[in-house]
This record gives sequence, structure tokens and C-alpha cells, in this order.
Amino acid sequence: MPYIEETRRQNLDKCIEHMVLCIKNNVTDNVFDFNLNDDQVLNIAGDINYCFSRILASLINLPFNKPSYKKVAVITGVLENIKQEFYRRVASPYEDKKIVQNGDIKEYKNI
Repeated sequence: MPYIEETRRQNLDKCIEHMVLCIKNNVTDNVFDFNLNDDQVLNIAGDINYCFSRILASLINLPFNKPSYKKVAVITGVLENIKQEFYRRVASPYEDKKIVQNGDIKEYKNI
């Protein structure tokens, strides 16, 4: 989970904020406008993938070390946790609002 100690966050936050600005700079001239539209988010999807792929590969020392089951299992587990937490915190509340707005599907109404 991303809820690490505050002191560990402080060491990482400046680097993360700089990376976010760099990624946003690829799609907009105003990197300090934190409201990306849908098209801009689609345009940076590959940039996000590239950045995280490089980070992960570098941290498990590819290409210098051979991949191992343990490394692959740990990293894919972390990625799965990231996906699930993002879904829980962002997608699920969004979908709940859409259910209220547009109505539920009939098969789920009695659950």
C-alpha cells in the first residue's frame, strides 16, 4: 500500500512531483494546470507506462541481473496492489456516482 511513513514520503515527493511535471509537459504548455482533459490523459498513458517500466526495471537491476520468479512475483504483486488501490479510491466512487445518476442494471438492484 502507498501509505508509507511520512519521513520516507518526504524523500520521494520532490522527485515524484518533478516527474509529474515532466509528463504533463509532454501534453500541455501549462504544467501547473492540474486539470488534464480526457484527451491529454490518453496522450500521457504511454508516458506513464514508460516511466514506471523504467523505474521497475532499474530497481530490479535489469539488464545486469537476471529476472527471477521472486522478483517478478514481488513486482507484479506491487503493480496489482497499485491497480486495486487506484480502483478502490478513484474508479469505485466514480462508478457509485454514475449508478445514482443513471440507475443500476437490473441484475444488481436486488443485491
